[in-house]
Amino acid sequence: MSRPRILAFAYDIEPDRGSEPGAGWASVRMLAGFADVTVMTRRISPGPDGSFTPWTDRIPEGRWIHFVSLRLPGDEATQAVFWAREAHIGYMAWQIQAGREAKRLHAAEPFDLTWHLTWANGWLGSTLSGVDAPFVLGPIGGGVSPPWRLVAGIGMRGIIFELGRGVIRFAGRRLNPLAHRSWRRARLILVQNRDTLDWLPAAARSRTRIFNNATVVQLPERTRQRAAGDPPVAMFAGRLVPLKGWRLALKTIAGLPGWRLIVCGDGPDEPDARALARKLGIEDRVEFRGWLERDDVLKVMAEEADVLLFPSLHDEAGLAVAEAAAIGLPIVCLDRGGPPVIAGWGVEPGTEAQTVDRLRTGLETHLDSHPPLARLDPETRRRELIGFLREARLLPPDDDSDGEARPAVEPEGAS
Repeated sequence: MSRPRILAFAYDIEPDRGSEPGAGWASVRMLAGFADVTVMTRRISPGPDGSFTPWTDRIPEGRWIHFVSLRLPGDEATQAVFWAREAHIGYMAWQIQAGREAKRLHAAEPFDLTWHLTWANGWLGSTLSGVDAPFVLGPIGGGVSPPWRLVAGIGMRGIIFELGRGVIRFAGRRLNPLAHRSWRRARLILVQNRDTLDWLPAAARSRTRIFNNATVVQLPERTRQRAAGDPPVAMFAGRLVPLKGWRLALKTIAGLPGWRLIVCGDGPDEPDARALARKLGIEDRVEFRGWLERDDVLKVMAEEADVLLFPSLHDEAGLAVAEAAAIGLPIVCLDRGGPPVIAGWGVEPGTEAQTVDRLRTGLETHLDSHPPLARLDPETRRRELIGFLREARLLPPDDDSDGEARPAVEPEGAS
């Protein structure tokens, strides 16, 4: 049985990384479990010979992954041009160039599917939708907005950022022709969460399924056993920026005498976070560990923490939440965006006082609980993904026990 050929956009991708690069790597590995995948990326090749073999040689499905590194002028001197400094400008400049190269590659040797993986955003759209082949978009984010009653508590910088983001999201949804073409041409749209599903135009929702990019591997076994009399330990994992909800985390711990908080992450708000801990009188119960490697974060989850406290105001998926769920660490998060999809529940946001009180109740309720391990390994997620592809008639409805699948559709014309 022949493998389908997939051309994928993975603007940012790298193994052993968190966030978008790691999610991109996990997604490509999933696709390579049943397809021959050509990956277009802006990342520079890691090999001294200009190849990506240092990445592909380390995994069994690496022989089915082929990289095309597409760089922008000025990339080697990252401060030389505007798009090298401004992330989204660079991304759109790269998309224009990548769209042309994708058409050239498809004309030379046609692909069965095209797929936009990383930096996939509902309101920006994808130039890959212009290639004359069935198109899959996502998993996309962009539809999650913060609980507006909590925005006043994130500081002026956070308020300005969120207002600007709201204007851009509205304009992108209403006025961006590339986004409209991407929704219209996509045979399957994968979204990170229900908020983004509800945000999409009604005409696109029938072709949309919830499938976040949270795939985790190489997890340690959870060994934490809190002895009687030991203080409960909550863990916060994320950048110290307003919308990650670090203020909510500190205020929650302040109302739980005896609890400790381990903060894994750094960011521009770290001085403010330390100052708030002093003001709340909990600096002796809060440990700021700064930025940690993934393995070190997982070690905290497995050996030190009793609960993950993740009060992010809007997160599309949340890799830390996925890792905690797969390790079996209880999770307390807001019922917003992707975290409750992974955790299975979330705290209903209200006013700041109401939200903090509900977070405290959540911590106390889930302390010493033993949630079932979430199945977020690549094999389980690959089978779920193949099911969506078959439902969309992009793969045939036959057995994939050999790990391969063949295309079910002919390319369709671009619109």
